[in-house]
Amino acid sequence: MDKLVVFATSFLDPLDTHPDGEGRGKAILDELEQSGVCTVEYRCTRDPRAALTPPDLDGVTAVIADLELYEESLLSKVGVGSGGSLKLIARYGVGTNSVDITGATKHGVLVANTPGANSVPTAEWSVATILDVAGRRIPHHRRSSHGLLKEGPSRLDISGRTLGVIGTGRVGRNVIRLMSGFQMKVIGCDIAPDPEWAESAGVTYVPLDELCRQADVITLHTSSTKEVISSRHLDLMKPTTALINCARGYQVDNKAAYAAVKDGRLFGYGLDEIWDYDQLPLDGLNITVSPHIGSDTDSGKAGMQTMSAEAVRDYLQGGRPEFVVNPEVLVG
Repeated sequence: MDKLVVFATSFLDPLDTHPDGEGRGKAILDELEQSGVCTVEYRCTRDPRAALTPPDLDGVTAVIADLELYEESLLSKVGVGSGGSLKLIARYGVGTNSVDITGATKHGVLVANTPGANSVPTAEWSVATILDVAGRRIPHHRRSSHGLLKEGPSRLDISGRTLGVIGTGRVGRNVIRLMSGFQMKVIGCDIAPDPEWAESAGVTYVPLDELCRQADVITLHTSSTKEVISSRHLDLMKPTTALINCARGYQVDNKAAYAAVKDGRLFGYGLDEIWDYDQLPLDGLNITVSPHIGSDTDSGKAGMQTMSAEAVRDYLQGGRPEFVVNPEVLVG
């Protein structure tokens, strides 16, 4: 019998606000187990930062994956195409940077994800981070909580300024929609621009360098697996620009962004990732960080639970998951 392991840390979380789809993901897996399609093992308390080893995936056909790494060195030992048992990695989320897609394809492992499941929650968190950085929320909190008066520059005005959106997919478009009340001029940059949508949304596409020069607020929403904003791009930005990265940490040169804020060359930086730079203390700086929780709402969890479970169900029952990252595995 096939075996499924659920690594996603929030798959079994209680959903206090009872969103649409609550419990559907778990119900799908229960049905698979009860009908004899597979056994299900929940390892949701496992720290995704800990490296997986081949014994962790011994006899496992499919996983619902958190952010634990599936590197080629592991896939070469556990992938079904190389004598192992693993056939499917269903990512609990849209990002696939934790999976070596080339390695997965080489070793016969199909990869699926959940695009759209958490686009609104992630957009909401991005907007919240924009307002926190533009408002210097963290420096003001630190001082006022110690009985101290304001120190440093004033907040940034948002209304009527220029918003630069890098990546105009689901999340980026939701950010634009949520920010519309501020009546900002919106410019965008995307590797696959959609002129028809842009015209209807009042968005002007510009090259990345021009976006960095013009925008007062820059927010990243790309699916890139590489750095997007380098030190060179930071040098193009105004000292009154707020940079927001609620996509992936590696998409910005974080050390360069830190230096730019510290030196007064960038107004502030918002990052939805754990700050792993012990030698770069954040005290006193307009930099806000969070542990990659953009999708961490009840509706976001419900969507990811359902879509990842559906991918497993469809595959184990002989079908094709709706959202496949490396379809060449199916052809092979």
